[in-house]
Amino acid sequence: MAAQRPTAIRGLTFLAVLVACRGPDAPPAPERPESLEQVFVVESVVEIGEDPADSIADVGEFLERRAGGFVITDRLLPRIRSYGEDGRLEAAFGRFGDGPFELRQVSGLAETPSGKLVVADSRRSALVYLTHALRPDTIVRVPGAPRRIVSIGPDLIVRMDPFAGGGPSRLVAKPPLFHRLSGGRVAWSAYPARFSPAERPYWGSFATNLVAVAGDSVFVMTSLTYPITVISSTGDSVGTMGRPSESFRQIPVFERGEFAGPSTALPEVLASFDVVGRLDVLAGSHLVVTHSRYDETDPSPSLRRVHSTLDIYDRHTGAKLHEDVPLPERSKVLGGGRFLYLLLNQDTPPWRIAKLRLSTGRDASGAGASTPWGIGG
Repeated sequence: MAAQRPTAIRGLTFLAVLVACRGPDAPPAPERPESLEQVFVVESVVEIGEDPADSIADVGEFLERRAGGFVITDRLLPRIRSYGEDGRLEAAFGRFGDGPFELRQVSGLAETPSGKLVVADSRRSALVYLTHALRPDTIVRVPGAPRRIVSIGPDLIVRMDPFAGGGPSRLVAKPPLFHRLSGGRVAWSAYPARFSPAERPYWGSFATNLVAVAGDSVFVMTSLTYPITVISSTGDSVGTMGRPSESFRQIPVFERGEFAGPSTALPEVLASFDVVGRLDVLAGSHLVVTHSRYDETDPSPSLRRVHSTLDIYDRHTGAKLHEDVPLPERSKVLGGGRFLYLLLNQDTPPWRIAKLRLSTGRDASGAGASTPWGIGG
């Protein structure tokens, strides 16, 4: 069947965000939480076109392409789709299985300087290379389960769980979590785990490890605790940046065996703390930190998270520029690049994506212009 024609809304100036700011006023610099419409301008909103017979059921991984357009995967199924700037479906790939160029679980996306797409498959311990048109190219086996990948020049930074034996040693181990792959080989490994299972029981069940790259700098952190660590292109830790806002609720320290009995209700625990959901680089110079809360209404075992607020930093100086910027309910930050891409409603298709850029003083005259929120909500 023919794909639906996408729609694009352009020339929009502000997002109308009628969401109360969470938590108390932020500490000085910035003085108080700002609304999304004060911080961002909407460059455009696109509705992605799909083949009704094989559509994306739940938006998963996202990647802005170097030559324009973007790639989206299904969160639950091995479906990969490439779209043009206007949201038009251009190419599709993906079949579940263990055969050549079949996928088990897509856990990350990256793009090479030549435009090839790199797909991480955590269950097959492989990186699958596809052409720009999503045709099979190469399969590279890796010594672990790749979780996240991001390009750095011609190489890749991979968040990877190395193959390891069992035994008591794993309870105290703090292996390096991020690895630079060059020519299919590990060039260096960095960022030892922030805590061991023995030090922080159960934290590993809630934690993810996040990475973003800008220039020759690699930004990494665990989703549970600050700060953000800055790693050089040679794998050396060169400093830290970032601090949580006063409204950010830290995860409690659990005792071993705390969840063994019926007295501890998991939904109540999930509702008691916040996590960092994403790290993204915006327009080369800004680092966007997306804060999240666990969706205690989601019955699935995947512990789905709901994006709630944004902090924005100057990635060169480490200065925090905006804090606790509230996101509209049920929206989802997909990724960065030339723009920040925001899925306007993560629960219900058709999928509409807003392309946001940081506001400047020259945008102030656009206050009160029409906004996409009636379209996206």
